[in-house]
Amino acid sequence: MIKITVPATSANLGIGYDTLGMAVSLYSHFTFERADKLTITGCPEEFQNENNLVYVSFVDALAAWGEPAFPVAIDIQTDVPVARGLGSSSTCVVAGIMAAAALTGHTVDRAELVRIATEVEGHPDNVAPAILGGAVCSFTPTDSLPQCLRYEVSDRLRFITVIPPYEVHTSEARKVVPQEIPLSTAVWQMGRIAGMTRGLETGDLDLIAAANDDRIQEPYRRRLIPDYNAVRDTCLNGGAKTIWISGSGSTLMAVTDDTIVAKFLQVKLREQFPKCDTHILTCDTEGAQIEYL
Repeated sequence: MIKITVPATSANLGIGYDTLGMAVSLYSHFTFERADKLTITGCPEEFQNENNLVYVSFVDALAAWGEPAFPVAIDIQTDVPVARGLGSSSTCVVAGIMAAAALTGHTVDRAELVRIATEVEGHPDNVAPAILGGAVCSFTPTDSLPQCLRYEVSDRLRFITVIPPYEVHTSEARKVVPQEIPLSTAVWQMGRIAGMTRGLETGDLDLIAAANDDRIQEPYRRRLIPDYNAVRDTCLNGGAKTIWISGSGSTLMAVTDDTIVAKFLQVKLREQFPKCDTHILTCDTEGAQIEYL
């Protein structure tokens, strides 16, 4: 039996649409073992079948290595909510691939995991930080492997994470984003991506806040999150330096470097938005982990 732990991720980090992502200290745990028939526990009944993304990814990875599929018993225990912009699908994809390697004796490095996971997921912005840990800028050159630039994130930073009780599906969130942008907007974004990565590395809150001024996706996606304005005002008035939509939402993530401020803000958020889950997270530095039980 093996256990695989995969961190949640926050994609885009405001300014880095489809390029930046960061692993955070919220986790999904998966156990796998060979079995006589496929069984999946720990998730809603409608996902306890061969269409479960964990098992689909498991089978896809086996096929990539020329291995036949075989039945397994999978148990899923997760704190990462579905369709909230915290990379829940990426945790499933990464776990399935790692389990396929472990149960067939394949040795794969993290670059190979990123490659296969990107093929399954379609883009690396969530799977790369889930595998590598830290903050990651990723892109895929034409006819080449994904390229991932990993950044250490200052351990002083705290990410106050507000998870509303409603979903925003990525497919819907992509529909509201313009397919073409002016050159001036592209230039606006490029410098700020560099500012964001440097700010995260150094813990420079002023730089993070200055960089976090997106013009590509957040002005459109915030309309899909009814609580956006109220949560944003509460966070900024409560001591957070800036806030972004995590992935395509509905989760919102505010940033501070003061643990006391983060805790006071968490109390205030829970009072004002009792239906939302609120966490104080740090950047996960290890990425996906595997252990034999």
